[in-house]
Amino acid sequence: MTPLKKANYLSLPDSRDIDHYLFTLAEHSDRARMVHIGTSAGGRPVHALLMSSSPAFMRHYRPEPGKATVLVLAAQHGNEPAGAEAVQQLAQELTLGRHEALLKRLNLVLVAMANPDGRDLSRRHNANDENTNIDYVALNAGETRLLVNTLQRFDPDLVYDAHESGIWKRVLTREQGWLTDVEVQFEVGNNPNIDARLQDYTAGFLLPALISKVSEAGVRAEAYRGEITQLGQRVARGGLGITNLRNYAAMQGRVSVLVESRLDNKSGSYATPRNIAERVRKQHLALLSLLQLAATDSRRLMAVSRQARAQWQSAGADRSLSMDVHFARNHAEPEVRLPLVRLSSGERRYHEFVNYNAIVAGEQVLLPPAYAITRERERMARWLERHHIRFMTLRAPQDVRAERILIEALQPQPRIKPGVREKWRVQARTEAGELRLGPGDILVPMDQPLGPLAAMMLDPRSANALYQEAGWRWLKPGPFPVFPVNPGKARYSTSQDSGDLVTAAP
Repeated sequence: MTPLKKANYLSLPDSRDIDHYLFTLAEHSDRARMVHIGTSAGGRPVHALLMSSSPAFMRHYRPEPGKATVLVLAAQHGNEPAGAEAVQQLAQELTLGRHEALLKRLNLVLVAMANPDGRDLSRRHNANDENTNIDYVALNAGETRLLVNTLQRFDPDLVYDAHESGIWKRVLTREQGWLTDVEVQFEVGNNPNIDARLQDYTAGFLLPALISKVSEAGVRAEAYRGEITQLGQRVARGGLGITNLRNYAAMQGRVSVLVESRLDNKSGSYATPRNIAERVRKQHLALLSLLQLAATDSRRLMAVSRQARAQWQSAGADRSLSMDVHFARNHAEPEVRLPLVRLSSGERRYHEFVNYNAIVAGEQVLLPPAYAITRERERMARWLERHHIRFMTLRAPQDVRAERILIEALQPQPRIKPGVREKWRVQARTEAGELRLGPGDILVPMDQPLGPLAAMMLDPRSANALYQEAGWRWLKPGPFPVFPVNPGKARYSTSQDSGDLVTAAP
């Protein structure tokens, strides 16, 4: 039995108990192997349990032509434990020979404890009080970096991120007397810059199929509506930013799915503490349903994902990116009715909220051949390496044809709800001309699989730019030290005479 079941659901196992249990499963199965993938801020080991019927995958971890690779992450937030327990339960079942079709068609990489510090310290963040879940641009936290390395190491076709959402809200519940009423919500990569074919597959097929499958199994599943924190707020979808794993992985060309299941109120009366047995059941159902869909549709899923990683395709006719991406009011459906539960009586009632789920893709920018970086170059080089983005540090001066980005004004992004980090909308104009780069300056070519992702983080006009993150506040009126490099009479060079092309993180 899993440690939680062995404790009769009365106490949660800590990260060491979970690791010990998964190691034990691996010792008793030739289809399971534990792999160390890093160490947390608090010094705790982070492991992935590989499960596959393919000996080659178990030895080398590389993608296979006939099997999709699936990466499952649980407990990025340490105080959302049900996902980690569901992963252990699934691993146990696979070890015992259940769900045989899954291992025939899928190679699984199961990270039950993405944030072991949070589990052991009973907190959302890691031991350094970093929220690793929204760190995928800056990569400040070691846990985020090790998960980015995990994406590169195992190269999954499908990424699944398991979370729970508390129904008790400070304003909505304490002051207004209502609880949220959610069982299971799903969201997929939704940034409009994700490969167009990948978006069509995830939004048009996988998301509705997953919602339908879980609902038919008796658990009310819905498309993600985000956090309802107070009456009268706007509601949207899951965030569009690439600071979260869902959109970050999707921008790399991976099918990406988020689940948020119900985290029941502490003061409720349940058969097990805080209804943990039922919460694990819902997480297990959601995970198993997705894997079954992925196994059944593995050939199409692989084709879409691997094509996106090999050759990104924009939604328009040109290889263009939408730099200003945000939500706006849906005029076709201005209001949406969502159920809430009255705390005092348990009455379920529908409330109307302003519907802000229309995605606005603003200024279109053609993907240039490269970006040139002239500020904090050593620091930027380390950051690029952490993202596994190829770049070159120049050894000698080089003349290039480039655009100078001139920032004219900064305006705060409209907030959909309280508590969202403030970001800036950048008003800028460009001037084409010649630029002389010096030794030590950096060129980042866009003809690489991570080119579109790199552009969204490097271009200051992007709502997802690195300069929106704490510690990188370069945004101010005037000329910007990062330049789109364009083809022209003065072409940039990436020959060995110019510098060394860095291709991987240390």
